[in-house]
Amino acid sequence: MNDQLRIPDPEVDKRLLANLRRSRLEMEELGLQLEEVIANLERDLRQQRLQRVRRSLNRS
Repeated sequence: MNDQLRIPDPEVDKRLLANLRRSRLEMEELGLQLEEVIANLERDLRQQRLQRVRRSLNRS
């Protein structure tokens, strides 16, 4: 068994940190894309409700 302390490799740390930052940015991008999809769905639902209300008014 080897109980010696390992000296961290700065290049590995740098690469892991860069990967972590990239992952965070990708997650942020995904979250923004999801918000856009939700906003589009909400807009479509409002348009559908508006059309139903207008059809009901025209029948009256």
